[in-house]
Amino acid sequence: LLSVDLLMLLLSVMLIIAYEVAMISFIDSMPITTGSRKIDIIIPSIIVALLSCSPDVSFLTKFSIFGLMALTLSFSVIVWQGLAENGLSGFQSTLNLWPRDLSDASSWFGVVVFGYGVVPFILNFRESMTIPNNIGLATKVGLVLVFLAYVVMSNFVRILFSPTHIFNGDVLQALPKSSWIALTVRLLMTFVISVTAPLIVVPCGEMIEGKLGIGRDEMSKRIGIRLLLCILCTGVSEYAPGFVHLVSFMGCFCVSITSFVLPPLFCIQLRNKRRETTKADFISYCDFSAVLLGISTTILTSIMTFGDLRRSDE
Repeated sequence: LLSVDLLMLLLSVMLIIAYEVAMISFIDSMPITTGSRKIDIIIPSIIVALLSCSPDVSFLTKFSIFGLMALTLSFSVIVWQGLAENGLSGFQSTLNLWPRDLSDASSWFGVVVFGYGVVPFILNFRESMTIPNNIGLATKVGLVLVFLAYVVMSNFVRILFSPTHIFNGDVLQALPKSSWIALTVRLLMTFVISVTAPLIVVPCGEMIEGKLGIGRDEMSKRIGIRLLLCILCTGVSEYAPGFVHLVSFMGCFCVSITSFVLPPLFCIQLRNKRRETTKADFISYCDFSAVLLGISTTILTSIMTFGDLRRSDE
């Protein structure tokens, strides 16, 4: 349980930093900036900090529709830009979409695991449902829809831009910089992240508060922890690499452990306590193999993505 708490805390902190990095990347591409990255990131970070200090942040979930609108508008503008630049010539090229080496494969693995890593959050999803027993069906439907959307959007955009553009980061870098539509998209995405980040800051702060023994009625201490958390993540984000590299490392390390290592390990512990007979020995053997495979995959991909992360930072 201590390992799970530490992994979830690390995942939450890195996710907040990734949000901050994403906002920096959007602001850097805008024609209207203060000229200083520190000041540019401080403005939306203050919004995140103030919203995180609210006693009840449930009202922020109402802004989720803006997030869907921003993503839809973003990909619509990107597709329009690709068609305007290249037409359909990209579909006539011999583009290889497979990873070029083990480092690229590890980065791909991290992004995929992060995108589909519902295991760390499955209990929260289940508790928020009116009929908790439908969590299995809801998860299957959600992941299938996400899979289809990811395949269509990622491959279609990559092929569309193949004659003129090489992606070294997120797909939103393909947005034109001089267009007012692109400026609107970036402003909308920055706003959406500003109102979404507190939904990560608050539970992360509550985890820290629980470990420090801070009660619900000690509001001043709770606000202090959330503010320090926002300040820390904002300071680190200025020196952090790109959003995609952070997401990839989170997937390879934190989400991979909680999704592929801990579940079969817990199954082994439960079966040992119940002392099941011969039939369970084969299942325990499969669980043990899954633990070894999960550990090997986590170590290999984490080392590769961390090295890639350091190179990108340099």
